[in-house]
Amino acid sequence: MKIKRIQVILTVVAVLIFLIVLSIYFILPKFDFMYVSADKHWQKEKIADNDAGEGGKKLNKVVQGEDGTYFVYKNRLMYMENKNAKIKEICKMQRNISGILVKDKNIFLREESGNSIYKLNTDGEIISIIYGPGIMYLEGNNIYTLSGGTEFEKYDFNGKRIFKNDLGYNGFDRDNTIFNNYVFNIDFLKAEVYVPKYYLFNINKIKYKEYTLHFSKYYLPPETWDSYSREEVIPYDSFAKEMDKKVRKGEIIDRNPDNYELQSIELSVGDFSEVSDGYIYFLGEQKLTYRDKNYKDKLFGNMNEYINTYENKECMSKIKYEVKLYPIGRVKVDDIKNILDSAAISYDAIDRPLSNGRNSNDFIIRDKKVYMSYIEDYVENNQEYRELKIYKIDAETSISKEVYTMKGLFADERMIEIFVTDNYIFIYRYIDNSKKLCITRVNRDGSNPVQVMDENGEVVMEPQIR
Repeated sequence: MKIKRIQVILTVVAVLIFLIVLSIYFILPKFDFMYVSADKHWQKEKIADNDAGEGGKKLNKVVQGEDGTYFVYKNRLMYMENKNAKIKEICKMQRNISGILVKDKNIFLREESGNSIYKLNTDGEIISIIYGPGIMYLEGNNIYTLSGGTEFEKYDFNGKRIFKNDLGYNGFDRDNTIFNNYVFNIDFLKAEVYVPKYYLFNINKIKYKEYTLHFSKYYLPPETWDSYSREEVIPYDSFAKEMDKKVRKGEIIDRNPDNYELQSIELSVGDFSEVSDGYIYFLGEQKLTYRDKNYKDKLFGNMNEYINTYENKECMSKIKYEVKLYPIGRVKVDDIKNILDSAAISYDAIDRPLSNGRNSNDFIIRDKKVYMSYIEDYVENNQEYRELKIYKIDAETSISKEVYTMKGLFADERMIEIFVTDNYIFIYRYIDNSKKLCITRVNRDGSNPVQVMDENGEVVMEPQIR
């Protein structure tokens, strides 16, 4: 009798264990309430939190190492020592190298148009450790891939997969950056963030919720022709005062600004950076709209119900005017993490050199300094040339300085990239439809330009004369 009772008890226990396991692995993960934010998870100390204020790093052609600089020349990985600037070749691939990632002694690389991620062992052997199409990042001690705009995967440095999660949207690969399992991207000039929530019984099982970052701010109650709602109106703040002061001081308009008040500051976001010092930097277009203080009296009897007609637009132009600015913006990562569904998010606006809407060529963040390059065409002695200008902007003060100019570039040098390390700016010039490549290195203050490698792939290390 005792044996039968024990058998029944064991059977019941086994069934209960089976049901618990079934629930944990297959049933409970389907419910949203089983997912919580990192700070509320009972294993929160095991969830990645980058205290250094940095996020995921993408593949790059120039990467700072511990004692020197790794850089790519076509299908060759090169290394320049800090001490004596001696250059040596580390390895060579069959196809051109699209970029590298370096963490301590770990070196990862990928070929152009390739899906494999390779690791360079200390003995010089190159092995494929991950097959992962899409964008590749390195954050902390892990590699991440984001493919198809939806599949987000995490690996250790030996290529072992730790998780694979779905961001919840379908589409093409967008321009993204990552930090602490968050994914930030720009979709048609709108900034979006995918916020992770972690399954209570497995921190590697993540559900994502999409949020739009509302950078635009509205200060006056809307009329029927305005595109925002009354609920979006906020009190006049210090940011509005700062931008209004900048406009009134620097812009020339064809009317008396004292008769107008700032209605809104709308922002469109373009290129953006990786996380640096706790911020994401971006190139933006601000549209500041001013409305006549006595607009109702001026419009009385002149507006009809068809507010988009030509006549009404003529009336609108008399009671409104717009000013466009092109700042460098930056937003705190902590503010992005605390995003709400409808709240406007604050950002800093940093003055941008040549801020007349002209497109920059590159912009890179290093040590709270923004490095921007511009390329312009010019004619000299009936010959077409191009000119490269590099500016350095202090993110704290908005003070900018032109640090380097390279003149006399030929018209076929259509693509130029810059990269910034601890001590140098590297300039990659692609010539003859990118068939040839020249690399120049200058100090970060623009001094001492040196040609590193010529168009034949030879190491030069001689003063650059341009």
